[in-house]
Amino acid sequence: MNKSKTNLLIITLFSIITFNFIACKESKKEEAPVESTSMYKLTKLWESDTVFTTVEAALYDATTDIIYVSNIEGDPWGHDGKGSIGRLKPDGTTFDAKWITGLNAPKGLGIVGNKLYVTDNFALVEIDIPTGKIIKRYEVKDCGGLNDVTTSPEGIVYFTDSQQGAIHKLENGNVSMIIDSLKGSNGIFYEKDRLLFATWGDESLNEYRFADQKTNILADTLTQPDGIEAVGDGGYLVSAWKGLINYVAPDGKTTLILDTAKDTISSADIDYIQDKKILLVPTFFRNTIAAYRLEK
Repeated sequence: MNKSKTNLLIITLFSIITFNFIACKESKKEEAPVESTSMYKLTKLWESDTVFTTVEAALYDATTDIIYVSNIEGDPWGHDGKGSIGRLKPDGTTFDAKWITGLNAPKGLGIVGNKLYVTDNFALVEIDIPTGKIIKRYEVKDCGGLNDVTTSPEGIVYFTDSQQGAIHKLENGNVSMIIDSLKGSNGIFYEKDRLLFATWGDESLNEYRFADQKTNILADTLTQPDGIEAVGDGGYLVSAWKGLINYVAPDGKTTLILDTAKDTISSADIDYIQDKKILLVPTFFRNTIAAYRLEK
């Protein structure tokens, strides 16, 4: 092949490669995902004083207009009688830092009527809200360590056993197990026809359907998933104990919308007040409750 033909071939090949490279870039540009219209952001509103101790859960009671707070106050799984329940006003000011005392390591909170339910290591504790008195302790046989709580409109109390990987329910005064062999069950949330629950072992958000008693994974790769709350658009807020808040869209896509891990601030068992669009975040060892407004 002579020199002129060789040069022509080189130029032709270079042109083809250049065209394909540009076309590839343009194609990738056209196929780039558009930012979801469901993207949210959290704007901090307030943070309480450090009057709580190892704060695990927060729960807003619309009837009393009070935020209840669980204080582990010691070893997260200790059985030492140091735990307590505190109360906050909706603006973050302290109402009563130690309203109920004599608990061990209280964690999840749930309300049925005028009763507050609290998981306390090996028992579900029932508290009369008007009097502030502990009414009953429902001991859970062979449990390892109870964690989160959710309730149904019918008054059924569902709660997790993180140490045994189980979910129990309190119905008509009786405690029974409904799921076992889970990998570190933590957060739990009631919806019509199903329960949502988070597991640490496989880092996932899951559903348990009442109709067929089947479980399915809704979203995975959720580091240390803790509290679960519905936003109201079909999606959910899921906290991670290490200090993250994720938005899980209806299709299971997960977006990180708050990261306090770099400041070593945990995000434990959250509560979301839908009509106010306010997220309550217990900060665990930081000993506070922080409030954020959820906005698009």
